[in-house]
Amino acid sequence: MDDPDKVLTIGEASKLLGVGPKTLSAMVRAGKVPGFRIGERGYWRIKRRDIDKLMDPQKGQKTAPDPNQPPVAPKNRTP
Repeated sequence: MDDPDKVLTIGEASKLLGVGPKTLSAMVRAGKVPGFRIGERGYWRIKRRDIDKLMDPQKGQKTAPDPNQPPVAPKNRTP
């Protein structure tokens, strides 16, 4: 398996996910996929671990809730 800390370009990540680079760029800009910008031109980069989580949503999740963690109530949004 690849290094989970590896940083991928949009092109590399889109091949792993099976979507086009423009689609993935739009998803990153919309906040649906975690990513960050680097460089003067602001090229997007995505960590391999985030791609792995998208491909296997149960990866990295706890198997049972932490009993010491208080429950989180949903935020109320006003239109």
